[in-house]
Amino acid sequence: MVTPDIFSLRSYRDLYGSVDGLAKVALDCGLEVYDLSGVTITDDEATSLAELDEFLEFARALDATWVQSRMPVDNAESRAVYREAARRTSDAGFGLAFEYSPFVPIKNLRSAAEFVGAVAEHCPRQALIIDTWHFYRTGDTLADLRALDPALFGYLQVDDALPLGPDLRFDTLNRRAMPGEGLLPLREFLETCIACGLEGVISVEVMSEAHRGMPLDDYVATVARTSHELLATVRSS
Repeated sequence: MVTPDIFSLRSYRDLYGSVDGLAKVALDCGLEVYDLSGVTITDDEATSLAELDEFLEFARALDATWVQSRMPVDNAESRAVYREAARRTSDAGFGLAFEYSPFVPIKNLRSAAEFVGAVAEHCPRQALIIDTWHFYRTGDTLADLRALDPALFGYLQVDDALPLGPDLRFDTLNRRAMPGEGLLPLREFLETCIACGLEGVISVEVMSEAHRGMPLDDYVATVARTSHELLATVRSS
């Protein structure tokens, strides 16, 4: 499974006229486009919904399951726009997966669950993405994870972390680590997910200046190896 981002999709479309060729390559390689990253919802309704329409066009062409979402502005207007985006995404046959982080107003699991839960009362296929880097950098705990309604859980983004530097935003873009090769207690996190019924797709998202220059084949092999090694410790515990 792969997660194309909006910048790559736009570049491909602008170069080739559509993403149909990308869809064919993915199909020929046996790759499923699971989700797309990620629509930005603000209190600017016209801009937000225009970007959403662009995402939905990509999602249809690539047969995606989820559209990731983020909301860097939290007020009554942005929440109303988000509800409309949720309705349109659901009506189009896709799920809308909200990602919280330290860099947006809704910055922890409990507040994100409250927000998405309210939207889910009116629109189906609304869920949360839990990114392990964000989870631990926002101060979330395993008790917060246990309190999550499994019906609101979408899928995981798993990555590890290096020691904190002076700039958290730089860290999130450049100083993540392969699963099991950093400081985060990922085994305990995954065991808690399993115990709470939070099961599903695990996406590995490692943004790292140390790995960015690796040949793609080597990068994919490293992601697969470290992920399998981590999951093996969870299964055997």
